Amino acid sequence: MKAHLVRTSAAVILCAAACTKSPAQYYEPPEYAPSSARLITAGAMQSEFTPRGSNPVEDSLGISYNTLVPFVGFRQGPVDLSVGYSTYRLRGATQSTVFARMVVSFEFKLMGGRPSALVLPVVIAGDYTKAEGGGTSRSDFNIGSVGIGAGLKYRYYGGGTDFSIQIAQLIHYSFEGFGTMHGYSAATLVDAALLLPGVLVLDGVAIGYRFRYQTWSMTDDLFDYRYVTHGPYVGVLL
Repeated sequence: MKAHLVRTSAAVILCAAACTKSPAQYYEPPEYAPSSARLITAGAMQSEFTPRGSNPVEDSLGISYNTLVPFVGFRQGPVDLSVGYSTYRLRGATQSTVFARMVVSFEFKLMGGRPSALVLPVVIAGDYTKAEGGGTSRSDFNIGSVGIGAGLKYRYYGGGTDFSIQIAQLIHYSFEGFGTMHGYSAATLVDAALLLPGVLVLDGVAIGYRFRYQTWSMTDDLFDYRYVTHGPYVGVLL
């Protein structure tokens, strides 16, 4: 009788331990995995380009516009590319503007896992911006930049939804496209994106909104400008 009681008690303890361990394993959040989504996007950004206070150019001679700039983009995993082009009126003539931007993000989890996580994105970026000044080509804003930065990102991915919002601060080395002028550029990026795999077309759809605030401080103060762009985009997953 006593031996039977011992065996029964041991079985109950082992069963309880197993039952306690199983739920803990079941609810443990999986490791965070950066998005590997591939998509193409198109949108339009309200874009304001104006001289900074450090720019000594007269208002009548500087480059200044506020216009809508359509853009297209491609993203695969950590790599995000976008190109935009538009025209604007400056001192009675039609001028053009173009930008090309690339951002590569490396994500490090701070907390969470799946379905939600807070991560630290470390960013390598490059961009090219051109805005015509209406005079000789020397008066055009024609600047390329390469830089690094970091930020904060929240991501929720589960139940057929992948939502993220990210803010990052970058510092660049900037240089003139066809000259020796150089300087630096600071940029603040905000991007909110909602991916819906398996919805409507191809492998799914994407909806998002982007904001970018960038300033340049060059060795020639005549090229100290600020550029604010923001607007929505839509895309399809491939």
